[in-house]
Amino acid sequence: MKKINKSSILSLICAAVMMFSLCLIPGVKSEAAAKAPTIDKSIVMFRNSYNRTIRIKNMKKGDVITKAVPKGNDYSIVSAYTSDERYNEIWVNTFNSSKSGTTKVLVNVKRGKKTYKLSMKVKVISFVSPMQSAKIGKTNVKKAITNTADALLKKNCSGKLTIKMKKGWTITEIYQFGATGKSMKLKNNKKVNTSKGRIFITVKNKKANQIELLSLAAGY
Repeated sequence: MKKINKSSILSLICAAVMMFSLCLIPGVKSEAAAKAPTIDKSIVMFRNSYNRTIRIKNMKKGDVITKAVPKGNDYSIVSAYTSDERYNEIWVNTFNSSKSGTTKVLVNVKRGKKTYKLSMKVKVISFVSPMQSAKIGKTNVKKAITNTADALLKKNCSGKLTIKMKKGWTITEIYQFGATGKSMKLKNNKKVNTSKGRIFITVKNKKANQIELLSLAAGY
């Protein structure tokens, strides 16, 4: 039998110490040390807005959203429910809200045997157009979108789409959804034609954490 000398034993001890030390390094995390799920602290929404998608951060494989509801069943202000499309998102909706106000959305996330209880403040306000001005050619379309996010024009129009947003607001996306079911991307300061379908404009106020979908349609 081969004799084990002192240097070999010392080498084995050093290797074991190094492996143990690696487990203590912050970058080497165990499953138990995974970051807990979190949600936005607060958001703002217009009354009668459609779904606002909220992503639950730090979700990992196996996590399940088991609840998404307004606090105290406050459905007169906001509705909330789990997404049918993605495991790490919920939907918040004010389409049927009967009043403005502030409430909370309560979300539970189950990870193994542990349940994380999250909450997000939701402030619901009356619609105020985020647009400073909006024209298609010579037609002033802002008039149609002054009191509602879902505007109906009296007749079709075409020409260059020119939108100026109020301070704090930016346009993140513009697209048109046609009668054939196809959508195409549009750009501000480019030519559009409302006869090709409804125009959707996604706008964002970063400071308020507010994202809204405006729409323009005619001839319906």
